[in-house]
Amino acid sequence: MNGKKKILALSMAAMMLFVTACGNGGKNTDASNSGNVNSSGESAQTQDGGKQYLNSLLNAEPATLDAQKGSDLYGNTVINNITEPLLRMAEKDDGSNELIPAAAESYEVSEDGLTYTFKLREGMKWEDGQPLTAKDFEYGIRRVADPATGSESAFLLAPIKNFNKINSSKGEVNLDELGVKAVDDSTLEVTLEAPTVYFPTLVPFRVMLPARADIIEKYGEKYGSEADTVLSCGPFKLVEWTHNSRLTLEKNNEYWDAENVKLETVNLPIMTDTNTVMNSFSVGEVDVVRTNIPEWVTKFEGMDEVKFKKVDLPSIDYLSVNHKDDLMKNEKIRTAINLAVDREGLAKTLSEGFVVPSQGWTPNGIQLDGKEYRKEIGDSFKDLKEANKDLKALFIEGMKELGLGEDPASLDITIIYTNSPRVKMINEFVQQSINTKLGTNVKLETMEWPILSGRVQKGDYQLAYLAWTADYNDPSAMLSLFTSAAAAVNTGWESADYDKIITEASQEKDSQKAMELYKEADKMIVDESVVIPLIGASTNQYHYDFVKGIKYSEFTTTGYKTIDTSERQK
Repeated sequence: MNGKKKILALSMAAMMLFVTACGNGGKNTDASNSGNVNSSGESAQTQDGGKQYLNSLLNAEPATLDAQKGSDLYGNTVINNITEPLLRMAEKDDGSNELIPAAAESYEVSEDGLTYTFKLREGMKWEDGQPLTAKDFEYGIRRVADPATGSESAFLLAPIKNFNKINSSKGEVNLDELGVKAVDDSTLEVTLEAPTVYFPTLVPFRVMLPARADIIEKYGEKYGSEADTVLSCGPFKLVEWTHNSRLTLEKNNEYWDAENVKLETVNLPIMTDTNTVMNSFSVGEVDVVRTNIPEWVTKFEGMDEVKFKKVDLPSIDYLSVNHKDDLMKNEKIRTAINLAVDREGLAKTLSEGFVVPSQGWTPNGIQLDGKEYRKEIGDSFKDLKEANKDLKALFIEGMKELGLGEDPASLDITIIYTNSPRVKMINEFVQQSINTKLGTNVKLETMEWPILSGRVQKGDYQLAYLAWTADYNDPSAMLSLFTSAAAAVNTGWESADYDKIITEASQEKDSQKAMELYKEADKMIVDESVVIPLIGASTNQYHYDFVKGIKYSEFTTTGYKTIDTSERQK
């Protein structure tokens, strides 16, 4: 191929313990993907023969380990470690990110920027010894694009040629038309609709992972629901999944780079109680945690054997809005609720200095051509606030348009959320804000994450408390979620104008013009109350000094691969 050739030097220096990319619907707790005690409350360890282990955790039961279907961060943490992508996103010593080789040892880009050709390394295998080939990547990507799959993250493939036509066709357009082709066992060719600057940063994520057609056909709907229905081609394999209790990963000796994987075991109990996690870390039963709760910050920073760093989170906590609900379909109702939330008060209540009130949908920590996107575009709420001073009157106008009278107290509005004490506190604050300013009756309903996720995707809700973390470092990672083709969050809202803005921005080579387009999209989400952004945050990451190789970037996808705990005291 004539064109720019990008040979990637294999660098194993980058590592990140917390994988929150593909973070749809994550509930925001204070110990994200960190820490571990086993189901009996004792420290979970693997000490025979001095083998290395890591004690980590998940904050909720994964909805699925089907890489092509799901999108929650809990499942993604596991998938990222048991499946090998073409490339991984690593973190350099200075904190910046770089793409490094994984299944692909190199790739080329055509002169017109439309065709990417990935050359796979030789000798790669699945856990059962079968070869890992370009056909597996072709199958996995096509499966995401297939509307019959129902992938929650499929929208990320929008830059690929014919994706939108196929994904929206309800099976009427042949998958062979998708711009993905296995030229031979070691060559994968991906063709785009138009040059897309950020496309290489999508390559490490679940929408471009390989899959085995025979395994998926064997298990059908059960694929990804149990430990024995998934197959590894990554650095670790899943050997245990006790639902709502724990998962355990072990080193995959069939992995192409197994000699550089230090850990033999990663323990992942499912833990929802923040205080339990924090107490466990404080007595050494947990290897690493994140928190911005002042009492724990003070305690951990006083521990000599603990290292820490402040981490900006490119994530947003928000209320998803069901636009097909009889009440929420009214824009005045949505706007009144949106503006009734006291974001500043909520941020101060939660954690002074770590939590910030949202200024729009796109959070801090996202860059565009090296510029901090949120700082560049400013407060997207400004015009909406100035145009709507009397929120209760606005709410009543919406009621009258719906034929619901003029008494806000006669209405019940329900927010569903996951059963975390901290999330409960947030929703109680939001409840009080709305009730006080609008005089209505907001009710709260709590449930486990898989149930909540299922209800949102089925459209069985009014308002749902969720969190989203950007998949990659570009505004499109957040803003493309609301294009008509996206199925990531079921709000029922669609806009051809919005779709056009996002398409133009993703193809715009002038970063300043792209910035203005994304700014327009961010403002549209706020003005139409597509969702109700609440807060963004930063946090502190703490780990014991014997845990080596940890990095901090939210965009890193190297998983547990290079964690080294050899200095753990026996």
